[in-house]
Amino acid sequence: MDIKAHIEKVKNLVPGKMSAQEQAFVLSLLELVLQELEEQKQLIQTLKDEINRLKGEQGKPRLKGKNQKEEPETSPAPEDEDTATDKRDVSSEKERKNKKSERKKRQVKFDESRRIDERETVDVAQKSDLPDDAEFKGYAISHYQTLEIKAKNIELRRCIYYSATTGQTYTAPFPGNYQAGYDYTQELKGHIIMLKFEFGMSTPKIGDFLRANGVDISNGTISNILLGSGGAFKGEQEAIHQNGLEVGLYAQTDTTGARVNGENHHTHVFGNDYYTAYFTTPHKDRQTVLDLLRAGQPRAYLLNERAFVIYQYLKIPIYIQSSLRAIRFETALLQEDFVALVQSVLSEEDFKRHGEKVLEGAYITAYQADNPLFILVSDDAPQYKLVALFVFLCWVHIGRHFKKLNPKIKHHRQLLEGFLNDFWLFYERLKDYQQRPDPLVGRELSKAFDQLFSRTTGYEALDEQIKKTKAKKEQLLGVLKHPYVPLHNNASELAVRKEVRYRDVSFQTRNAKGTQAKDVFFTIIQTCKKLGVNAYAYILDRMTKKQNITRLDELILQKADLA
Repeated sequence: MDIKAHIEKVKNLVPGKMSAQEQAFVLSLLELVLQELEEQKQLIQTLKDEINRLKGEQGKPRLKGKNQKEEPETSPAPEDEDTATDKRDVSSEKERKNKKSERKKRQVKFDESRRIDERETVDVAQKSDLPDDAEFKGYAISHYQTLEIKAKNIELRRCIYYSATTGQTYTAPFPGNYQAGYDYTQELKGHIIMLKFEFGMSTPKIGDFLRANGVDISNGTISNILLGSGGAFKGEQEAIHQNGLEVGLYAQTDTTGARVNGENHHTHVFGNDYYTAYFTTPHKDRQTVLDLLRAGQPRAYLLNERAFVIYQYLKIPIYIQSSLRAIRFETALLQEDFVALVQSVLSEEDFKRHGEKVLEGAYITAYQADNPLFILVSDDAPQYKLVALFVFLCWVHIGRHFKKLNPKIKHHRQLLEGFLNDFWLFYERLKDYQQRPDPLVGRELSKAFDQLFSRTTGYEALDEQIKKTKAKKEQLLGVLKHPYVPLHNNASELAVRKEVRYRDVSFQTRNAKGTQAKDVFFTIIQTCKKLGVNAYAYILDRMTKKQNITRLDELILQKADLA
């Protein structure tokens, strides 16, 4: 919306003789002016703060309001338009909560089947204080829980045998809980992993905690234990991701910022009912997303007729497409061969300008030809488009776009409030449909969608957002054909918070090993929760090589068979 163009139109209006449409136009102009004044005010304050900092002084203090967190001075770049400069609370927790069910307060009761580890009997201090005829009638029993944390020093004695016949010495091997060259048991390593990646403690704090309880260990040793453990579990992480994608009826994904050795990276989260997996990469483009969905297989490229349909979507110039048609092929090529083939028909300048899009389109084509993901639930970020047969959008993200409008004029605020009320009522109808799918109800909901998002309010910014949302009807109403698909992407957003909290505590990982360990154990811990497995017990079982608990990737297959 151009303020100057609006002003030119308003100049020709006659006061007192304006139609309702013209009055709405004037209000829209006033809204634009007020919004620009607010933006200019924020910009001026930012510049003042910067000038003060350059002078060695402090800028305006950042005072957090009610239910707001202070913004750090340095943080990773915003992830998408939802996390831009607007610091207002634009979440929709209040509107999308299920009003029909109230959360019951959890009551902790003693489990009668629980083992009693210790009994303590308390008698009256002075029996002489009791009446002479007082008789013992039993005990008043109470139950209490405590936690005992203490270091334990173990001397491991491995038997040694000597054979005069062979001239060799035979020494008993290390049991599963011990490892040659380490002064700490595998069990202690498992405790350290959980303290770091589940309970969010920093490495120095883990050291303080262990030393306070009698363990003689340095922070450097703790760091080495964490770095060395990720590689041992990497295979499990990959198997969890692969099996989870294969058996799930859909996948959800989201991305958040991460820091690796001072550089901005991106942590991708994938998951469904069976698993959650984390992967940190330098980029978050569509080819990176495809790499993760293909579980790290070498990139393959296909240049058939389908590729040229995708090239039109990617807006590759027609003359580039014409040159590429001369090298069409039906069998996928690896990256090196495909790049050489493309460079043989494109000039160096054309390849420099359009080569990345050419590769992207051919990569998407090869992926779609080879058992692609069926349904992906995500936000409206561009990197997720075309990576699945159906990409369904999150209603909560869409609602967030409306809540970010922040009109200054009371009439516009009322219009927005009224529309949002209808928006969330429609969302509730979709939730009811999920519980009781019915083709007739589905058709009614489709018509209701058209009515809701064909509305014209006169508040120009709201009307534009309504129009944009209507264009996404197919992605928003996928639930009508696939009722098992969630209406929102909350599961991925909650999983992303794990990375955000890690960033708050540790700020960054220092190297590839640390990044891998974080992603691997986040994957294992969060997947354990979805499968109903105690993550602490699982990691200790794996570290000590007891193998009493079924591997998570196998449990995913078992649960899918039972579903």
